[in-house]
Amino acid sequence: MNILRYDGSFYGLICALAPYLYRHQLPDVVERENVRQPALIPTDEEPQMISTALAPGLACDPQAFRLPGVSRESWLNAWHAFLSEAPGIETMIARYLLLAIEKRGAVDTYLTDDRVRNINRFAHRVLAEKHRFMGLLRFRNIGQNLYYASINSDNFVLPLLAPFFVERFADQQWIIHDRRREVAAMYDLRVWTIIERSAGDLPEDSPEEDAAQRLWRCFFDSIAVRERLNLALQQKFIPKKYWSDLIETPGR
Repeated sequence: MNILRYDGSFYGLICALAPYLYRHQLPDVVERENVRQPALIPTDEEPQMISTALAPGLACDPQAFRLPGVSRESWLNAWHAFLSEAPGIETMIARYLLLAIEKRGAVDTYLTDDRVRNINRFAHRVLAEKHRFMGLLRFRNIGQNLYYASINSDNFVLPLLAPFFVERFADQQWIIHDRRREVAAMYDLRVWTIIERSAGDLPEDSPEEDAAQRLWRCFFDSIAVRERLNLALQQKFIPKKYWSDLIETPGR
């Protein structure tokens, strides 16, 4: 049995899958390092562990593999689906990319094929949550020109949010903290990067932040039309699981 193990990154996954895809084959099992799961089918054969180590000088860029039939759109669909962190997503991506090679660029027209439908479903789920956080993210001032926001997202949307906020707040230093995964995107006015950060590492607000939050709540309350309050509709667009990271209090 071929058990393909990779470093947990999307690039690492593609680097590991590429030799199989070139041969129009798939591994039996794909799993992240340090996440061992028992094989579904018992076997007396010794598992073959495939290393994801790259040769010196090899850039781990999926598009650099030039896999025939895998378009930019297909790469993006696969990457977005990967960020869903759904169980078995690696195998789904492998099957999707192999189908893309077989169909020579027309893979995303096969909407009734489970291999395409699964990837589209998870990619849409990731993009929908990214779009939601583009409007829901709340930054707090924690220092001189330094702002902090925290999220607890279902999907790993941090790599998608960071470029958006680099363009939106290019003149401010900020931190977006993904507490669930204990990582944070940091922007220093030049570049952004993702680092490890404990879920409990929550900074204190600056002295001016309390006044800014009171003004925001006052504005939020002043524009509300109490007679037209619709909690069900509000929770549809702003689910309660996100309320803890908001400055205002929905539903009031």
